[in-house]
Amino acid sequence: MLMLFAVLLWCMPSWAFTPEELETLLAGVEEHRANRIGLKPPTFTAADRKKAADGQIMTGTTKEGSVYGYGIVRAPIAKLWSALNDETRQYQYTAVSYSEIVKGQPCEPGRRVFQYLEIGVMFVSDRWWIGVPTANETIMRDSGGAVRELAFKSSVDPAEITSKSAVAYRDAAAPIGFSKGAWFLVALDARHTWVEYHVYSDPGSGIPGGLANRLAAGGVRDNFAAMAKFANEGNPSCPIR
Repeated sequence: MLMLFAVLLWCMPSWAFTPEELETLLAGVEEHRANRIGLKPPTFTAADRKKAADGQIMTGTTKEGSVYGYGIVRAPIAKLWSALNDETRQYQYTAVSYSEIVKGQPCEPGRRVFQYLEIGVMFVSDRWWIGVPTANETIMRDSGGAVRELAFKSSVDPAEITSKSAVAYRDAAAPIGFSKGAWFLVALDARHTWVEYHVYSDPGSGIPGGLANRLAAGGVRDNFAAMAKFANEGNPSCPIR
């Protein structure tokens, strides 16, 4: 659902957890992974996680074609969760140019969010989609809020878009093919959150493969940075839980 943009300040390493500390903290919540609801996520080994222990965001691509990122974000889990659920204000920090709730209420379960992305490449149409986020209430409840998952998928049904403003953006762009994935968060301490993100998507027709790959590869770190900056500076409007 989220794509692109960059301000790396809030993901720059200015602290460190030892690999052993990180493994101990993540092992303590491992049981909750069995209750994940999103698209099957990549598996990260202890060796993978060791690379991120000093605060670097690691990224990659699976053999199935999804892109992923993982690492430590300098933001409390509750504020980061609020930022992830506040789609109507995320566009101030991410590459998404416009967001509007087309069903439900901001921050609430069951909402559907129209989003528009300006590509900015000559002869390539801008893109639109409807984000369908789902919070994993089971993991959040059973972990006492220490572990959280926000899964998402997309719709491209034009009939869902009825407001004058959203229709104008829709008609000026092309729909994506699809997008689905999830954010997975683990509280490490009061100020730092372990984050895993993955997305499997098709940007739709008319986008050259090379451009799509560059957008996907750069977008993961950008998303981490944007969400961290929004959480720390933007005062997200969703309730702090």
